[in-house]
Amino acid sequence: MKKLLAKCNIFKGLSEAEIEYVMSYLKPDIRKYKKGEFIHMEGNPVKNILILLEGGVQIIREDFSGTRSLMMQFLPGDTFYEAFAFIKLQKSPLSSYAVVDSLVMIVPYEHFITAMESAAQIRLKMGRNLLSIVAHKYINVIAHLEHISKPDIRKKIISYLAEQRNITGKNEFVIPISKTDLADFLFINRSAMTRELALMKKDKLINFKGRKFKIF
Repeated sequence: MKKLLAKCNIFKGLSEAEIEYVMSYLKPDIRKYKKGEFIHMEGNPVKNILILLEGGVQIIREDFSGTRSLMMQFLPGDTFYEAFAFIKLQKSPLSSYAVVDSLVMIVPYEHFITAMESAAQIRLKMGRNLLSIVAHKYINVIAHLEHISKPDIRKKIISYLAEQRNITGKNEFVIPISKTDLADFLFINRSAMTRELALMKKDKLINFKGRKFKIF
């Protein structure tokens, strides 16, 4: 468990002793979720800060017709719902579920605040980490808005792949989500995206196999 906690973004820069000290205040509930199991449902109040220790989690939005939109994906070490918990949101606009079998640490908001107030040095480190987490999510939201605001499917795909190229620094890379999830993330029809990817490959703009892409 100590190794898992040390990899969490919220504990970045804290010593092993400091993490142990913080955990005595957090008193978290650590739960296992099976693949496909919902962690938090849209419409419910958000009272906890969630930290992913193992597995993978997606944040989604579903409309009244059942159409799913993928908003974010989290990896081990990531924190989620922290902003909602801080404003004590009564109705979450988003649901979260385990993409694979996952281990999640659930921290009541009040416990988190108490831990941050327990020692000045810990408050400084965790406060800085929290600001960094929120800032990176803000940047990711802006990038997401840029992708989905493009006027057609091809431009949406190109925008997303260009971002992945910038992240990796390479023309050949593996995208972090499946192509099915990519369609949900870009808010486009899955069949239409598949057809457009085939056309882009035919036009020699890209090549791909599974989640591995190459931009020419």
